[in-house]
Amino acid sequence: MKTLSPRFLSLVVALFSWAEKDASLFASALSSSTKATPTISKADMDKIANGGVAVLPNFVPQDLVERMRTDAKQLKKKGAFRPDGLSNYAKGNSDQQGFSKANDRQTFRGIGNGIQQSWYVSDLGDYQTRLEFDNLLAQLRKQLAADLGRPTLLGHERRHEITYNWYEPGAKLGRHLDEHHEETKGPKGWRYPSRRSVTWLVYLNENWKESEGGALLCHPRSAHEGDTSSFVEGGPIGSHEGNLQVGWMDDHTPVYLDAFRESGMTALYSCKASSENNDGYEKIYWSKHDFDVPAQPIDFRVFLPKKVQPRFEQISTASKDPRFANASTLTPSSNSVQVPPAMVDTNNLEVTPSGGTLVLFDSVTLPHSVLEVTGDRQRIAATGWFHEDSQFAFDGIA
Repeated sequence: MKTLSPRFLSLVVALFSWAEKDASLFASALSSSTKATPTISKADMDKIANGGVAVLPNFVPQDLVERMRTDAKQLKKKGAFRPDGLSNYAKGNSDQQGFSKANDRQTFRGIGNGIQQSWYVSDLGDYQTRLEFDNLLAQLRKQLAADLGRPTLLGHERRHEITYNWYEPGAKLGRHLDEHHEETKGPKGWRYPSRRSVTWLVYLNENWKESEGGALLCHPRSAHEGDTSSFVEGGPIGSHEGNLQVGWMDDHTPVYLDAFRESGMTALYSCKASSENNDGYEKIYWSKHDFDVPAQPIDFRVFLPKKVQPRFEQISTASKDPRFANASTLTPSSNSVQVPPAMVDTNNLEVTPSGGTLVLFDSVTLPHSVLEVTGDRQRIAATGWFHEDSQFAFDGIA
């Protein structure tokens, strides 16, 4: 047997020693990185998955919150924000909406090249701080994709929306949903390959008090918010096989709009558990017959048999979302919508916009608004939407 030289043995020992040290450093760095990125608990993930709201105080480190707040203030001084309230589609384009800095939300938008979001313009403000926050969001998005069963949340980084929001004293934002079924938006609803899936908000305010107003007012499902033992039945919230949810049956069963029927029209359906299908669900159709979706405002109840109409609750209606009110529902002197007393919700959740707090909810199913800022300073936040693939997209739609 050939004897190994002492020099060779010394080299092997040195290599193993280096590898062990390098592996130790790598493991230490990985551990440190993992500790630096907070995770969402199962209880909070269940809230999102069941139509509720996850509120995580102190999710973002205060040092990062302070730098982002400073960045937003500097950008505001440079004129990088613009009024951006809720558009009413009956009133025309954005120039006809009548938004103002005093009364409406302002967003850090419109400074990119038409494709690039303002957030990613490197010569604007504190770009490195924004990228640091972006990396935190990327880790958050990976967990949401896995735990919510929405794998396409891991799509291209820059398709996800991100911005700063700014509210002056007296400003507010009306009740609305962040995403709607493509078919309810008309032909242009199908022009994008992705759609909003999960809404996130991170507040940047320092020592904000409830008396200063500006709370996020949410309208979660009464059977689920604060009660993690209650779960949605009959399919996932938000969408099933790419068909977005448009309502609820019996308060807890999602109702989806199938826009790809063989008839070329649409139909309303829910799901029930089935071991015979790959996704574990079987479609149960509610609508009397296939139908073409009319122009807004839409009442899906009319397409259901009369005996089940009282059991159906539509998520977005003209009385609940001002963007889908037609001209006849607007008051003569304002942009607001007349809301019948019967439509007022009793199951509300108010979230104080405290610095570092993260809020998460499904973009399709949770109505929400921002209450008026009653204090004497500005309400600042970073907000956005994680996108997942749309079911279909037409090319060439202007």
